[in-house]
Amino acid sequence: MNRFALFADCLLVGCCTAVAAVPVVTAYPALVAGCAVLRERVLDDRSVGPRHYLRRLGEVVRSGPAGLVLPPLAGLLLGLDALAVAAGVPGRGPLAAGLVLAAAMAAVLGLRIAAGWRPGARWPELLRAAVSRPDPAGAVLLLLAAGTAAAVAIAVPVTLLLVAGPLALAAVAVDLRSVTASRAGSGPGTPAPSGPPGSPRPVPGPG
Repeated sequence: MNRFALFADCLLVGCCTAVAAVPVVTAYPALVAGCAVLRERVLDDRSVGPRHYLRRLGEVVRSGPAGLVLPPLAGLLLGLDALAVAAGVPGRGPLAAGLVLAAAMAAVLGLRIAAGWRPGARWPELLRAAVSRPDPAGAVLLLLAAGTAAAVAIAVPVTLLLVAGPLALAAVAVDLRSVTASRAGSGPGTPAPSGPPGSPRPVPGPG
């Protein structure tokens, strides 16, 4: 695989995601669509383009209202808590600690669900699969990816047009790593554990 081409496609997906996220409520579906497009790029060497991205975005939006409603609500609650901490409300120390923990959990679960989405998947099944996945190392990697993306976007605001692409690619890479580790843990001749319709498909091995 041409890594420079993959990097260019990653930046293109970042631009598409940034544009699709402008209405705010479509921000999370835009990230999910970016993960789906990049997964197909990595596994199937499928070309990336705005038309392909828009097709996947439409499928994500039609998956159900949960992907449109719940992420903005979670972001709003975290934002209100952050304002309360900044205002110096009583007990802001424990509240700040809880806020950091909640934000970290939301970032990890959000990226896991985004990377695990497939056409026809249902959001509750994706959430259960993300919560029950025994991959603490992957959770740390996702948290580092999200933190790095946020830091870069804050330090250089113009990168908001691009940063979603590398973040989506990181989520896909961690998801594929988890699937590979699960297959290795199953042992030779043992089928990989089955999952919900939205669970990742096995990574094809060398021919």
